[in-house]
Amino acid sequence: MFKDLRVCFFVSSCLFLAVSVKAQDYSLLASNYYADKGDSITYTLFQGRGLDSTEIAPEAISNLSYANYIQGGKKVSDTISLNSEFVKYSALQQNNGQSLLTIEFKGGTETHDQLVVEDFAKTENLKDLASIIDSSGFTTEYTANTFFTAKALTRTEKHNGNLYKNKECQQLEIVLEQNPYRLQYGDDITAVIFLAGKPLEGASATIYTKSITGQVHEAKYRSNGDGKIYFKLNRSGLWLLQTVYANPSEEDGVDYNYYQSSFSFSFQ
Repeated sequence: MFKDLRVCFFVSSCLFLAVSVKAQDYSLLASNYYADKGDSITYTLFQGRGLDSTEIAPEAISNLSYANYIQGGKKVSDTISLNSEFVKYSALQQNNGQSLLTIEFKGGTETHDQLVVEDFAKTENLKDLASIIDSSGFTTEYTANTFFTAKALTRTEKHNGNLYKNKECQQLEIVLEQNPYRLQYGDDITAVIFLAGKPLEGASATIYTKSITGQVHEAKYRSNGDGKIYFKLNRSGLWLLQTVYANPSEEDGVDYNYYQSSFSFSFQ
C-alpha cells in the first residue's frame, strides 16, 4: 500500500512539474479580430498553452524589453511603457487595414527537475536540449533563462497591409508569408520561425484553432531547414501558433536558454 502511495506521489509530482514547464508559455489574444472604425480592441496577455479557457489565464508581467503597436500601417507612438506592468492594452481603431501588437520580454531564470526536462525535450523533439542532457552526467536539475515574444494580428474593415510578415523581435519570432485575412478556406499558408533574425530549423510548433462553438483543435509541426512550417486554413475561428526552442547557454550557472513565441489571428 505504501509503495503504491509513493508511486502515485512520484507520478503526480512529475505531472505537476511538467505542467509547470509548459504553463510558463504566453500568448496575446485580442477581444475582436474583425473590427470596424471606432471599435476598441483589447489585447490581453495569457499564460499557458493553447486556447482551452481552463488551461490559460491573464498574466501580468513587468519586464518588457520591447513593445510596438502598428494600426493600419501607422505606428502608434508611446503605446506601452516598458517601465510599467503589462497585462492588457486597449486601442481605439481609427485606421483601416491590419493592426499588429508585438511584445518581447525575459521571463527570468527557472530551475526544473531532470526528469521533467528530459520528458519535455522528448515531447517537443528539441534535439539541442537533448544534447545538453546527454552531456550533463548525473545532473539532477537544470537551470534555464527564459525568453518570450507574442503577437496578435487584427484587421479593421479592410485586410490590406503586410504586417503579418513583420520581423521585429530579437529572440524567437513567428512571421507569416501570406496574409490570412485575404485567404480562402482550404488555402495553404506558411509560417516562418526566426531566432535572432535568422530562420530556425528544428523548432517545435503547435497550431491551435478554436471554432465558433468553442471546440479546440491542435496539430504539431517542426520547422524545416528554412525555418518554415506549412499548414492549411481549414477551420473558421481563432488561430494561435505557439513555438518553443532551447539551446545551450553560455552564461555561468545556466544550462540552457528557453525560447517561446506565439502569433494569433482569426479566420472566417
